[in-house]
Amino acid sequence: MQRKATLCFVRNGDKILMINRVKPPFMGMWNAVGGHLADGETPEQCAVREIKEESGITVDSVSLFSEFTWNYDDETGYALIADLPDDFDDSAFPLKTDEGIVDFMPVDWVINPKNDGVIEDLRVFIADIKNSDYKDYHLIYDGKHLKDVIVKGKHRVLPLRHE
Repeated sequence: MQRKATLCFVRNGDKILMINRVKPPFMGMWNAVGGHLADGETPEQCAVREIKEESGITVDSVSLFSEFTWNYDDETGYALIADLPDDFDDSAFPLKTDEGIVDFMPVDWVINPKNDGVIEDLRVFIADIKNSDYKDYHLIYDGKHLKDVIVKGKHRVLPLRHE
C-alpha cells in the first residue's frame, strides 16, 4: 500500500515553522513539520494533527497547494499551508520535542542557496508560496541532494492570505 504524508508550511509573518529532525530521513536537517496520514484521514486533517503534535500549535485551517512524489520510495506527499494570526506569540520557541527542535525561521534564511542545513525541496515549495504559483511535482534526489524537479501540472488557486 502506498504511504501518504504531509509537509506543512505554517507562516508567522515572514517566518516558517521548521523542525530540525532527530530521526531519519534527513536527520539533522531543517524541514517543514508534517507526517504520515492515519487511516481514513484527509491530508488536511493530517496536517492539523501533525502541526499540533510537533509544535503544540492549533491551527484553524490549512490549504493544500501541491501534491508531490519522489524517487526514493513510493510515497505521495501533500504540501499544505496555514497562516497564524498576526498576534500569535512565538516566545515559546525554539521548542525541543521528541521529533526534533521546532522553531520559526525567516523565509530568507530557509531559501538561501548557501544554507546546507535545509532540505532542498523546501526552496521549491516556498518559491511557489511567495509567487502564488502552485504546482505538483516529482522530486528526484541523489542521497540528500535534490537533482531534478519535474512539474506534473495541476496549478492550484488558494484563497488570498488575510493580511
